[in-house]
Amino acid sequence: MAFATRLTPGMAARWRGAGLWSDETFATVLARRVRATPDREALTDGTRRLSYRELAHGIDRMAARLRALGIGAGDVVTIQLPNWVEFALVFFALERLGAVAVTVSVDFRSRELEYIMRFADSKMLVCCGTFRDFDHAAMAAELKPRLPALAIIGIVRGAARAGMVSLDDVAAARGEPAGFVPVAMDADAVMRMAFTSGTTGNPKGVMHSHNTTLAAARILNGDLGLCADDVMMAWLPLGLNWGYLTLIQSLLAGAKAVLLDRFTPTAALDLIARERVTYIPTAPASLTAILQQGDFERSDLTSLRFVVSGGASAPVETIRAWRRAAPGVLLELLGMLETGYQAYTRPTDDPERVAGSVGVPASHMGLRLVDAEGRDVAAGQEGEICCDGPSVHLGYHNNPGANAEAFLPTAGSAAAISA
Repeated sequence: MAFATRLTPGMAARWRGAGLWSDETFATVLARRVRATPDREALTDGTRRLSYRELAHGIDRMAARLRALGIGAGDVVTIQLPNWVEFALVFFALERLGAVAVTVSVDFRSRELEYIMRFADSKMLVCCGTFRDFDHAAMAAELKPRLPALAIIGIVRGAARAGMVSLDDVAAARGEPAGFVPVAMDADAVMRMAFTSGTTGNPKGVMHSHNTTLAAARILNGDLGLCADDVMMAWLPLGLNWGYLTLIQSLLAGAKAVLLDRFTPTAALDLIARERVTYIPTAPASLTAILQQGDFERSDLTSLRFVVSGGASAPVETIRAWRRAAPGVLLELLGMLETGYQAYTRPTDDPERVAGSVGVPASHMGLRLVDAEGRDVAAGQEGEICCDGPSVHLGYHNNPGANAEAFLPTAGSAAAISA
């Protein structure tokens, strides 16, 4: 499939000239990590642990299997998986084939999934057998006759029904696939697409390249000083943007990612202590749930360096309660699928002064507040947030109306988002 994007030579030259875009892709990032620290643990979901070398081998094994099933350059594959290591294997395998990933929440059901796969022209769906007592394989079987482009259904951790293919043997195997030759993907090409929530209409397909995605991860890692010594927890869904970006941040830093597929305060506290977690992105509701856990005060949180709250406004009382009870720094963040990380508080801020604020713009990101005519509003006035930076998306897929509405004609790389 060909993707029409808003990328121009001038935009590419601007961000490359600033050193914020390059020819680097996820595959080249991972290859560098394998050369430097092949045996360092990269990823665990509680069922298995993968070193950087084992992760790279697993990705190429999955890519070889998908190629044998008919997936190639330009094909779209929808991934609906929990926070399992198989998500990483499938997602990163698609780059090795020049294919495009569409990531969706495991909470989506037939209506949402059918719309997204039809709109994206998905050739393959990769889903789990069952999760949280829901039969995803049955849903996939029901959808397949209604989606002419859907040629293949791959099943993870479950029995494959008639016409489906199990991918469990690929995930369980070891070593490199014999004779596999990967595709070299352009860092500016569309490599992933995710869909907005659709609260004001049909969901919109947000297109990202390696460069827009890696830029978001590099900026936050750099601003917070995240590094190979960190252990990053992801209970936020990998199928949604923030959870996925956390996985990218971890691999980019050469750190370890710890995946949790079902958040409960007990499970989260246990993993934080056992895996010596240093970094957690989360929503305020999870912080509240942990604070209300009966044995919270006896939990070992001494490894924590950063907890980043976003997705909703955190009550000041919750912020203060967490800061009293837990070590490290609690930051508040504003971000979205279209732009990556836009603004956040900093470790050096006075906690009381910034409580309830999302801080200042991320490094290399420009923010403006404008009125309905695109003019800057006066200080203290409400307006729409316009974001300009290397992590801003490449446009909405096959939706010129949405693109015309979102991007200011006077600042082609600034996306306007309602505040």
